[in-house]
Amino acid sequence: MPDTKRVLVLQHIVENPAGRVGFILDEYEIPYHLLHVGKDHLPDPTRYQAIVVLGGTQHVYDRHRYPYTVHEETYLHQAIKQGIPYLGMCLGGQLLAYAFQATVKKLPKVHIGFLLVQFTEAGLDDPLYKGLPGYQQAFQWHEDAFLLPAGAVSLAHHTGGSNQAFRYEQHAYGLQYHVELTEDMLDTWLHDPSLKKEFIDTYGIDEFQRVEREAIEL
Repeated sequence: MPDTKRVLVLQHIVENPAGRVGFILDEYEIPYHLLHVGKDHLPDPTRYQAIVVLGGTQHVYDRHRYPYTVHEETYLHQAIKQGIPYLGMCLGGQLLAYAFQATVKKLPKVHIGFLLVQFTEAGLDDPLYKGLPGYQQAFQWHEDAFLLPAGAVSLAHHTGGSNQAFRYEQHAYGLQYHVELTEDMLDTWLHDPSLKKEFIDTYGIDEFQRVEREAIEL
């Protein structure tokens, strides 16, 4: 039997912790088990009542560089087929898509910043989003994009057309954006020297300063 209200949270990089998701679990006194993929052993998923998978700089298709993602993908596939509820954000969403044979591909240009995400009709009626406005500003920082697995339901897309959220079966959700983001996390992402350089090299100093201003208004 699974542990009562116990959630498994999988982290890929130090800079992307559980953030707001962790705060919500703490607020509702839901105990969770945080593990670092590639370092910690992945336990029997049936011990848990849900799995949350965070973002990271890894690429699901680069098996040579990130061999541990092969095991993670198989692990998540099995967990989802066993009916365990799943929420994946950014890399976590890409892993869900890839685990069920959807394409994950590198973008011509990295997506960084607050982008408009629009919900589909199915998204507006889905329990995850029902009652929300038809769109939201969501922070993104990703080099890859996913297509949808066969049978998946599109829940949201970017105004440019890219997939932003989907549901697989009735219990697995993949998001491209970062609902777990906190002010402290965003400050780290914007001002870490290497990440700041990537942003400015991609979009320029004016766009970086615009996102800084938006971050202050959070």
